Amino acid sequence: MVTGPTPEQLASQKRKRDARRAALEQGYARLATPRRGGVVPGGAVAPLSAVPILRCADLDRTIAFYEFLGFASDRLSGYAVFTAGDAELHVSATGTVLDPGGCLVHVSDATVTRAVLAARGVRLLGDLEEDGRPGAGIRSFTVEDPDGNTIRFGSPWS
Repeated sequence: MVTGPTPEQLASQKRKRDARRAALEQGYARLATPRRGGVVPGGAVAPLSAVPILRCADLDRTIAFYEFLGFASDRLSGYAVFTAGDAELHVSATGTVLDPGGCLVHVSDATVTRAVLAARGVRLLGDLEEDGRPGAGIRSFTVEDPDGNTIRFGSPWS
């Protein structure tokens, strides 16, 4: 028997919708709006959220790296969950990483975030980038974790 979402899930969905609306108002339109409508024929998928799962070879080293970036961590058996604000990343220890992954983390100001991480000694990949056009694009930069996963931090380009 299939049941509907719990009251907690509905409340979470409402918070996320409100956050998406606020993001749109702040200029995250390109980041927060899907290219295609969110309705899937058949309605089989009704996600509450999506979280990237990156791979790592050494969980201790990876936890130290993400905590250095400012994420809180929760270690599980061969797995770690990282959170900062509303952002959440998961990392799974695989012993080897053949194909690194990546993700985009929305921040309020990529320029300030980049400066803070650079001051901490985080190795940055390239310069601050501006993609799109002012008011409709993003300003972003990338760091790489110890296993080659790329973390792009982006904010609206105003």
